Amino acid sequence: MFKHLKENNQSYLKHLKFAWAVAFYMLFSSCFLLVHGLMPFIPTLPLFSVENISRKMKKWDAYLKLRKLK
Repeated sequence: MFKHLKENNQSYLKHLKFAWAVAFYMLFSSCFLLVHGLMPFIPTLPLFSVENISRKMKKWDAYLKLRKLK
């Protein structure tokens, strides 16, 4: 367990915070988009737009790559 944290230059709490933030964002956006798929009259929230999801994933990926370089 701690080998993974050391390889990624993170404390346990920082790792937990990042992993949960990503997980909950993806969970809520997936649930919203499932509902929107069934009921397309519900407008897509900007927070859960495909463009915003893509932007966030690129940001997280850049963070992960930068973290490995430290």
